[in-house]
Amino acid sequence: MKNKNLLVVCQLVVFLGIGVNSYAVETTTEKTETSANKAADSVKSTYRSIQDETCEMINGKLECIAKKIKHKTKNFSDKTKTKVKEIKNKID
Repeated sequence: MKNKNLLVVCQLVVFLGIGVNSYAVETTTEKTETSANKAADSVKSTYRSIQDETCEMINGKLECIAKKIKHKTKNFSDKTKTKVKEIKNKID
C-alpha cells in the first residue's frame, strides 16, 4: 500500500515538472480576446453595481439583498469564464 502511494506521488511530481516546463505562446488575437472579455466583465460588473445601489435607494436594503447576491454570483461567474478562456488560450 505504501509503495502504491509512493508511486502515485512520484508520478504526480513528474507530471507537474513536465507541465511547468511546457511553454506556449499566446497569439495577438487571443490576447485581444482576453482584453475584450475583461473589459466586458468590468462593464457588466459596474452596471450590476449601479443597479444594486439604485435598488437600495428606491426599495431599501432588505428588499434588494437577493438581487445583490445574484449579481455578485454573476460577476464571479463572468470572471471565472474569462479566466478559463485565458488559460485555455495560453495552453493552446
